Formats: sequence, C-alpha cells, structure tokens
Amino acid sequence: MAWPGAARIGALVLGLALPGVASAACLELASHPDGAALARVAVAAALPEFAITYTHSVTRTPVEERFAIEGTTLVETQMTFLLHGPGLPTAADAGGSMAIVDGRHVVAMARRFDAFVMRVHADQSPQLHVDGVAQDLTAWGNRALSLRAVAGTCPQS
Repeated sequence: MAWPGAARIGALVLGLALPGVASAACLELASHPDGAALARVAVAAALPEFAITYTHSVTRTPVEERFAIEGTTLVETQMTFLLHGPGLPTAADAGGSMAIVDGRHVVAMARRFDAFVMRVHADQSPQLHVDGVAQDLTAWGNRALSLRAVAGTCPQS
C-alpha cells in the first residue's frame, strides 16, 4: 500500500548532486555494522529535510518518518501512521504533540541523532525520499543500514 502523496519518481542518482541545485547536506548510507559506505545523497540547501516511508511489519499499514538536517545532526520532526504497532509511539515526547489528523496519528517531536541504524526488508517497501525523489532502501539487499549526515556537500561529477 503506497503512502498517500509519497513521491515515486524513480531511482535517485546516488553520490551526485543534482545539476544547478545547491547542496546543503549530504546523507551517507552505510552497511551496518561494518560501516562500509554504500551511497551518498545530496540534499538541497533550500530545504535540508528528508523522509523515510515503509510498511509496518505487524500492522501492514504505511508509516512516514520526517527528518531535518542540522549540520551533522539528524532531527526526527514527525511520525505519521494509521495504526499503533510495535515500535510506534503511544504518547508524545516531552515538548512534542500527538493528534489524529484525517484518520492518521501524527506525532510531532524533536528527536536528535548523530546517526541511526535501521533494518530494511523488501516486504516493508522502505523508501528514502529526498527532494521529491524516492530511493528503494533495499537496493543493497535485506540488511541493516546506518544513515548519517556528513559535513560538507556531496561530491559532484
């Protein structure tokens, strides 16, 4: 089941900045736990944000997690989902909020990470959404991936 409004524009060109678009940040995807770099994704300066969407493994309903990039810190700003399931919040963090909007649970937060690790599996259709382009996170197989923001901009060809 596709997340309503999620961009499915095709494969993201990894390790390359989009021509003519200033890059504010560079996301690095790496194999976990060995840390071998798999890809770098440029994030436009105008809006240094990204989202990860997937199908929850238990409820089989869509989940969207939104992040902002502040230097090399990833800040989770929002999580939206249809049904509660394992690993999903049941209450807002201190200073955050939780509401039901158009039948979806919307949790606002400010969770800060230097990096985070996620397990990806094709059954969950995990996607990284950057600047309107979606990338299949299982392009490197069903595995654990780490994601972090690296200083500077992504290399340009």
